[in-house]
This record gives sequence, structure tokens and C-alpha cells, in this order.
Amino acid sequence: MTVTRSRSHTLAQFARRARMSAQRLRVLHGERRLPAPDGVDPDGADVWATATIDRWLRATGRTVPDDAVWPFGWPDATEPAEVIWSGDVDLPRGHTAAVTIFDGAGQPVIYAVGYVGQDVGRDTIAEAAIARLDPDRRPGAVVVQPFLLDPDSDGPYPHLELWRMPEQPDPAPEPAPAVLPAMLRRFLPKREPVAAMRQPVIGRQRRPDAPEYAGSVFASEVARVLGRPVPLWWGGTTTPEIVRTVRLLDQARPLSIPDTITEWPAAIARLTAALEHSVHTTYPQTFALLARETRAAHRAVTTALTHPGTGDGWYLAAAPQPPTWPAVAEQRAAVAAGRELDPEAAADELDRLAQVEANLPWRPDDPYGDALRQAILLLRGWLAATHPERVFTFPVTYSWPDAHGPIHDEYRRHLIRLAPTDAHGDPDCPTRRLVRLLTEDASDAAIAHHQMLDRACERLVDLYRDPQGRLVAHLTAGVPGIADHLLIEWPTSMPPAGWTAQTVIAADETYSGTGLFAVTPGPDGTLLAPQPVPNPGDEPRYTFGYDGNSPAVLYQALVRCVLGDWAAATQESWVQQLSTRPDDDQGRPHSRLWQQIVTSKGALRLSWADVQQWVHDDQESLSFRHQGRR
Repeated sequence: MTVTRSRSHTLAQFARRARMSAQRLRVLHGERRLPAPDGVDPDGADVWATATIDRWLRATGRTVPDDAVWPFGWPDATEPAEVIWSGDVDLPRGHTAAVTIFDGAGQPVIYAVGYVGQDVGRDTIAEAAIARLDPDRRPGAVVVQPFLLDPDSDGPYPHLELWRMPEQPDPAPEPAPAVLPAMLRRFLPKREPVAAMRQPVIGRQRRPDAPEYAGSVFASEVARVLGRPVPLWWGGTTTPEIVRTVRLLDQARPLSIPDTITEWPAAIARLTAALEHSVHTTYPQTFALLARETRAAHRAVTTALTHPGTGDGWYLAAAPQPPTWPAVAEQRAAVAAGRELDPEAAADELDRLAQVEANLPWRPDDPYGDALRQAILLLRGWLAATHPERVFTFPVTYSWPDAHGPIHDEYRRHLIRLAPTDAHGDPDCPTRRLVRLLTEDASDAAIAHHQMLDRACERLVDLYRDPQGRLVAHLTAGVPGIADHLLIEWPTSMPPAGWTAQTVIAADETYSGTGLFAVTPGPDGTLLAPQPVPNPGDEPRYTFGYDGNSPAVLYQALVRCVLGDWAAATQESWVQQLSTRPDDDQGRPHSRLWQQIVTSKGALRLSWADVQQWVHDDQESLSFRHQGRR
């Protein structure tokens, strides 16, 4: 059987492939009885891929062309396909993948799945699987790989990705013309070389011995030609041990395994640790939020894991066991979740919890530290709208990857190196606060999985405190030609008292994110320590000198600092309504502040007095625009 290459077909070409009249097909198209088109051509007309047409022909009982793409032109299997070989194939960097080769009507059908935790592309797996065949068996062979299922999805996704080897090998490239002697070349007309006359190839070229990607295929279609269902997998369950067990049992039903992939194990571990440390009595508001979150996780995971384990042409290879409650935890969580929360009491608990959690020693497998961190995030989320002045007392890690220039030097001059006896000064025995700084506020799971702390410590030069007690880490940049890298505990509160009419908002010339500081001369004329400019209630991402999202964050931060308004100058309101529009019909100029931010080249220097005036001008202009719409 000759397998055609997939291409796009117009409605008229659809009719010819389906052996139907164009008029009849137009009627079906108008009645929406054709498959959804895969795209449009340059004229805007609907087009269908070859596989879409062939799938529709077989699904509707019509004649499938002889050159139909796999598997639509293959006959139904009369018995389960024979397993030719099963085992692991080698991949780059010492990785492997599980492969099973079936004899599908005399032509190999390869089922392949990569192992969890291996960063290997599916095309690489497909190529290695094809290479496992003898060369004479490769033409026409296909590889199918299942999509890994997400526990948060609405259920199994019964599709597999498809790769194909052409029936006929690609034509060999034309040999380069022989080079003529120089004497003859002088008498012959000048001609372009053959390679230059060929059309350029756009995109990635497939090697002749590698399979081509062919989209996706329903599990039911694969099962039809194999005479057996194919396994689908939850993401995170394709370990060598589980894959080997499923392969040896060869039963079309899920293997029951412990749950290591959903949010439930971490959620119940946090709640249990909180109970063991008497959080339910010491921090009742906090425990109530943890209880609500844990109960919600139980409901979500129970729903996800009670989806059907089998379907048309597929089965789940391994199913995590449904979540269960320890008896005491379930009862106390139910009582706490029903408690009415007190915002003032919750804010008080937040202050105490933040201090306790920050000073805990870092242990990647410590559910109590994880429980406190999660509780703090829950409290902050619940109180942010009503108590921003209590919530945004915490810093976020600001990454200054190209730290250099006079402002940087002045800021560094006021930093105090941490002694090893400092509570947060030992990277070999770090606190949770120090780890959060070094890993840029990553989650506990991400820090452990990606070895983020180890990587940061390899680049760590020194640790400091600024005059306000915030931690600062100095790292090598790790990139030639780039200055050092600073990680700074950056404030998210309103600016401190003490900025005066002589204060300057300053940043060094930069090619990426930059540190933005308020620089104020003291009464005797000497500069006080530069103070980080916060973006109250939000994260800082400061750049300037162009029109974009990060300059808009800088604009937002300055507006909020001037007005003392936690919610002012969201990008959708201030920047879009004022800053990015030209002068209005009344002759009012667009934002001077925005203009200064986007046009400043090199270093940034803005007078705080000017910034205050420009912000109030923007506020007035915004009010003027709103009044004009009434």
C-alpha cells in the first residue's frame, strides 16, 4: 500500500478524493456534515488535511482511497497483532524509552513512551524506535506515542501522536557538477550552480532515515488495525518499574499504583504536619484556610481519578489510588473549614507566621515548612484586597542580572556582609528565607526537583544585608561579558518616609531588568543609602527606553508610590488610556511620565518632584477623559 504525504485540500479536491460530486459535497458542507476544516488557503477558503478526509471517509462508511494515510486505509484486524519485540531503546545523554513493536497486517506499528523525568523530544524517541527495525522493515513503518494525561483535565485524552516512514525513500540529491578546468570556464557562459537554482527549503528538514511527524490519531483507530487496545498514561507514572509491570501483565485494565502525581499527597502531608505542630490551636484562622484548601484538593483529585479507566480502543495503563483521609484529619478539617474567618485575627496570624516560617531551617522534604509557606500564601491572597498594608509587608526576590554602573556601586557601598553567625548567613545550612532568595521565590517542589539551590550556591559569591535589613545575594553572572548578578529582597509596600523634593529616581544603563532606586541627599549634602523603589502590591519588573510591558510596570510603580493607591495604574487603565495615546483633540499632551520612561536612553534619572507632578497631571487627564465621555 502506498502511503500519501499529508497535504491540504480545497473543497473541490476534497470531492475528488472522496469520489463524490462537488455539488453533493457543497451541500454536506452547508449542512455542517463535513469534518471541521484544518485551516484556510491564501484566498480564505476552507482546506482539509489528507488525514482529516480519510478519517471522515472511514468513519462514515465510504470508500477510502488506496493511497490513504495510515491507519485509515488499513483493514480491520481479525485477531490481536503479534508483538515482534518489546524493550527499551537507547536515547541521547544516557536516556531510554519503552518500545513495543507490533506486526500490523505485515507492517510494523511501533508504540513508544518516554520515561518520566527525561527531557527528550518525541521526535528523538520516534527516530530511535524506527532505528530498532531492520532496514528493510522501515519503509512504511509508523510510530505512535500517547499524550500524557493531566490529573487536572476533564478526563483521558484518547489520542496518540503519529510518525511515519515513507513507503518510498526520498530521491537522492543531484550530484554536484564536476568542476571544469579554468581554461574552459573562460569560454562558456556563466551559469548559476545547481544548488543555487533549487527552491529554498523552509523550516526543519527531515533526514532521509528519520520518520516524519504526521499529527495525531485516535486510539480507537490504532486499536482497529492492531486488534487490541493501546495503553494511555497519567503524566508522572511512566517509570521503568511501572512500565515493565504493565508490559509483562499485558492486561487491558489499569494497574493500581500509589498516588505520586496529583496534588493530594502534598496537601494531606501539609495538613497532617500542621496538626502535629498544633497549628489548629495556635493559628486557627490559618488552619481554617489550610483545611479548606485540603478539602478542595480531595474533591478535585477524587473527580480526576474516578474518570473511566477504559474506552474505545484504549485503557489507562496505571491508575493512582483514590485519595483517603486519616480519620482525625478529616474530622478536624471539616470543623475548621466551616469556621467563619476573622480578617483582623488572620492579619495578626500572618505577621507571626511569616517570621516563624522565614527562620525555619530549609529541608526539601519538610511538610511543616511547606504547610506554613502555603498557609502564608493563602492568608495573603485572602487579605490582599481588604488589608494590603498588612499583606504587602513582605519582599519578593528581585533579579538584577546585569548589575553594574554608578547607582549599583553606590548601593553596594552601603551593604553589610553577613557573618556566618548570622541566622541567614550560612548557605550550607540555609533558612527557608535564604533559600527563597537564592532560588527566586521558587516552590519547595521545584527547588528540590531542579536542584535550584545547588545551582545557585555554585555561583554564590557573598551574602549581605542592606540598611533596612533586607537580604542581598551576589552571584557570578555565569555568562561572558555580563556583569555580576544580584538577588535582592525587594519591597512591595508603599515607599518609606524621607523622599524629598531633592530625591532622584535613578537606574543605571542596562540591557535587561535593572535596579531602580530612590537616591536622596542628606542634610549635609552626602547621599543617603539608595532605597529600592517598590511597586506597591505587585512585583517589580523594571526596564526603560522603549515601549513595552516592563516599562509599563515601572510607570505603574511610580504612580502607586505617588498616590499611595495599591490598585492604581493597572496597565489596562492608565497606560492604555493615557500613556500610549497621542495628544487628544483638546491639545492635552499624553503622559509626560510615560514619555520620559520610554525615551530615556542610557541611564535613567527622574526628579521625584517631577514624577509627582506628572502623575497628578495624568490623574487629571484621566478624569478629564472620563468626564468627556459622559
